[in-house]
Amino acid sequence: MSKKILIVFLLIAMALPAAAQFHMGVRGGITLNKMRFDRDIINSDNRMGYTAGLVFDLGIPVVGLGIEASLMYTRRNNRLTDHEHVFKRHYFEIPLYARYRLELPSVSRVFAPYIFTGPSFAILFDNSSSDLYSNRKTYISWDAGLGMDLFQHVRISASYGLGITKALKYVNKEYEGSTVNGKDKFWTLSAAYLF
Repeated sequence: MSKKILIVFLLIAMALPAAAQFHMGVRGGITLNKMRFDRDIINSDNRMGYTAGLVFDLGIPVVGLGIEASLMYTRRNNRLTDHEHVFKRHYFEIPLYARYRLELPSVSRVFAPYIFTGPSFAILFDNSSSDLYSNRKTYISWDAGLGMDLFQHVRISASYGLGITKALKYVNKEYEGSTVNGKDKFWTLSAAYLF
């Protein structure tokens, strides 16, 4: 009996990659970013930025599970509350998400909601720093969100990202040169078209 179960399990495992669907597309959106500092000496305002790039999707239709990876250009804007200066950071971002899509017979071809979560890796390529702050070259955030697929090609999503590593180091000379580290918190609204 156990051999039969093992054979059935192996047949299903071999059939899943054959049923998997790979899609590639383009994505664009807006971000609303705020820095969270480890000390209350300084704060930042919410500022809007944008993101654009390529998305790659591998999904198993019947099960609803999938993996989504993107290669994005992202600009994050911040304004420190004790300065009028708005500083801009330019990143290459690589989000890697695990996704669960609700598969409903016949409805999924028109509308399919999904949830996703996973890490996002960012590499700074524009070092816009000053005597008050310096940007970290890389940072990692953890993102979670929800979205919907429309007509199997249009994907709309909203996510919240919480910085895991430090993105910015700020030196406040009024407080005897004490260093304050900042992490990103951000919302992202995006739309993608999958080919």
